[in-house]
Amino acid sequence: MYRGAQLSGCLLEKEKAGALSCSYFPYFSVYDNTISHIFFKTSRLGMRRLILLFLLLPVWLQGGCQSKQEPETTKVVAAAYTPKKPVAESSFPRNYNNTAAIDAFYKRLEMQEEEHPDIRKASEFITNPFLPASDPSLRQYISLIKAKCVLMKDTITNLHNARYTDSLFQLTFDSSTVELYYPMYSRQYLLSYAHVKSDNLPLNNGIQVGTSREELLKKLQEYKLYIKEEKNTVEVCDWERNSWLRFNLAQGHVSSIEYEGYVD
Repeated sequence: MYRGAQLSGCLLEKEKAGALSCSYFPYFSVYDNTISHIFFKTSRLGMRRLILLFLLLPVWLQGGCQSKQEPETTKVVAAAYTPKKPVAESSFPRNYNNTAAIDAFYKRLEMQEEEHPDIRKASEFITNPFLPASDPSLRQYISLIKAKCVLMKDTITNLHNARYTDSLFQLTFDSSTVELYYPMYSRQYLLSYAHVKSDNLPLNNGIQVGTSREELLKKLQEYKLYIKEEKNTVEVCDWERNSWLRFNLAQGHVSSIEYEGYVD
């Protein structure tokens, strides 16, 4: 009622001033009470709904956030948990040494050394660990190397007979060296020295640069040879200790192979 009276008063004042006429708004005075009553009821009902909405909004938000985060949290926990793989223990103790066992083996068989197959197998391997052939040729050595190599030849006088002039062949590849001694009286290529620093020249039993320590010692068990490990080196030699192999290790793998054979 107050609002309608105020509005009618304003219109009358403006009409007196000549700005506008009350005849353009005849319904304001008639329905003013009805409009005010409806507006008041509607405002009260809307206010209650608005208050109820504000009260329930945090509950809806919390329920919605939880329903969205639960599967993500589960995924994060499942991804973060990765079971550790058990570290495989080595079958060989640190600084492996089989000297006592090999001494006992040769002592039992000292009367039949040359006839025993295990002794013959060990002798053939340590005499030429790269080629299984008993009488290898120069061509076989060259074909065994998987990289481009350079061949050099030199001559030396035989230590036992000065009338003989022997030959010395050197193969170089990948910073590696293989030396073959060729005496005139036997005319056989004998492996005298080798220092292999790449996997382009493996041994005839599969050992090569990159082989793990575990696999190296397993393969060497196939021969009745002396095996002695110190720090990062595994040395192998025969019963007479005339020829030997040395495997240098780095991070548990063979980094280079050295060989020195007996030639006469």
